[in-house]
Amino acid sequence: MHGLMRRGTVIAYLAAAGLACGASPAMAAPFATPEDWSGSWHGTYVCAQGVTGLTLAITPSGPDSVTAVFSFYAVPGNPAVPSGEFTMSGRLGSRTGRLALTPQEWKVRPPLYLSVGLDGVHDQRSGEYRGRVYGPGCAGFRLRRDLVG
Repeated sequence: MHGLMRRGTVIAYLAAAGLACGASPAMAAPFATPEDWSGSWHGTYVCAQGVTGLTLAITPSGPDSVTAVFSFYAVPGNPAVPSGEFTMSGRLGSRTGRLALTPQEWKVRPPLYLSVGLDGVHDQRSGEYRGRVYGPGCAGFRLRRDLVG
């Protein structure tokens, strides 16, 4: 829930790739363990401020949980967005292939920003983790995992 207060108006500073917001269960891969989600994911999210770059570094932390670092930054089409970073904790849906992430602590906080939550699924066909951003004026996100090796 990254947001900026300006004249009483909350302007969310999160961004997710425009259309994002969840895949149908038929499209969700059975990402059932924290190890399935582990790695660095890159993409965008959308909130009131527009499209914003996002890197999400996910690490297993228990049998059905993960921790993550949410790093956001400007993209060429929206260069005025500041950079920031906060930690998250997450829970895996037992049979749904869903990962819900809750904000924890700021590492780098731009003035007047709020942290946000994420809730989404892994789409087996596209390879994307996509879903909804929970914050003022926010829509969705789309991320792809970095290839290793």
